[in-house]
Amino acid sequence: MPAYNAEKTLAEAVDSVLAQTWPDWELLLVVDKNSSDRTHDIATSYATKDRRVKPISGLSQGGCVFNRNQAIQRASGGFLAFLDSDDLWLPEKLERQVEFMERTGCDLSYTGYAQMNWTGQRLPHVVTPPARLTYDDLLNDNLLGCLTAMVRRSRFPDIRFEEHLHEDFILWLRLLRQTVAQGLTDTLAVYRHAAHSRSGNKVKAALARWRILRHYENLPLTRALPCFLRYAFGALRKRKPSPFQESP
Repeated sequence: MPAYNAEKTLAEAVDSVLAQTWPDWELLLVVDKNSSDRTHDIATSYATKDRRVKPISGLSQGGCVFNRNQAIQRASGGFLAFLDSDDLWLPEKLERQVEFMERTGCDLSYTGYAQMNWTGQRLPHVVTPPARLTYDDLLNDNLLGCLTAMVRRSRFPDIRFEEHLHEDFILWLRLLRQTVAQGLTDTLAVYRHAAHSRSGNKVKAALARWRILRHYENLPLTRALPCFLRYAFGALRKRKPSPFQESP
């Protein structure tokens, strides 16, 4: 969990991990070196209450991707899961996902997720992904929410995020070149929309998606363009007046 100036939402995010019915977890909570609010104090207070919460601070640089990669390097568990400091897991998320991966033997899994605005009000749209995702599926639509992903560490020992907008999309594509992702379609997490998030600028997000298709995946124009148009039309459908635009 990377955390930058997250004092308004961090406690709720950490509480959602503490509430998990699966007890055998560790939370690597990376406080960004540039945080200027109470994020560090909140992280430290949780560590004194539960030794499974492990704050990391004083790193040489900041940034969501750098911080997340630092946590991955320090993680000791057999599975990796990802949660931002303003999102939530529902109580059975880890238990059901670990059991699912052990039973099926899959190396990358995901779940459905609900959405809320900045104030915590639930929004009507729920993302219900298919039961299976391939590389080609993901090119057409990124239905693998980062807050729902779980990766088998032994299968991908060198996993890391790229320093790029949509870094999770890049990682899932790389992993799906080697495997097929399987999912629980049940809603087991909640994503919080914020007007000033890293992906909130739609023009930058679109340019980043195009660069991924053309330069990271090296798709020819005839294949990249249809994928990009599906992404663009999907993004336009999601843009409608809503509480999404409330500022933090």
